Amino acid sequence: MKTPPGDLVVFKGAKIDRRRVKLQSEPETGRVYGVHGFLSGPLQGAPEEAASQFLDANYRLFEPKPSAIRELEVERVMRSPAGYHVVFQQVHQGIPVEEATISVHMTPDKRVHAAYGRLASQVAKLDVKKLAENGIDREEAIRIALHHIGAGEDLSGPVQAQQVILLEKEPHLAWKVQFATQKQGQEWTVWVDAVNGTVLRQREISME
Repeated sequence: MKTPPGDLVVFKGAKIDRRRVKLQSEPETGRVYGVHGFLSGPLQGAPEEAASQFLDANYRLFEPKPSAIRELEVERVMRSPAGYHVVFQQVHQGIPVEEATISVHMTPDKRVHAAYGRLASQVAKLDVKKLAENGIDREEAIRIALHHIGAGEDLSGPVQAQQVILLEKEPHLAWKVQFATQKQGQEWTVWVDAVNGTVLRQREISME
């Protein structure tokens, strides 16, 4: 773990012991995915407002530019004996970015003591509307996903599909198709490129 540089965790003059603040980063890339230690004094407002204030002031913890932080939307707010836990989802031009979330954890008096997550600044130049103009629709994405798995009519329940941005080597606008099969006893998630119908990724969870 690394100790963050001096300009990363200051928040409205809060007294922070930097020796106790540590960053967690990916060994391969050095990209930060977590920071913990007391990072602020007591913050004002609702938990989601306090968490947003902290991220606005300290976006450099996760991204060098503030654009990705501005795309965050509150996904859920939880209360526990330890305090408050706020999860944000990155949403680019109305489309959620897969695996691009940040959770902010606070004491009952709303002092931030940890934040974890990853953001995707590389989606900034992605024009979702333009990509979707001549792409495949929901029904076609479902057909491609079911055919790819060989599910046929062996479904246990409805098929769900929503557009997302999937981060591979480069970001893709994709349909995230989710369904379960009876005979195989499996739950599937298949990501289909919303532009050309290519299967980008699949994930299977056995229900047996």
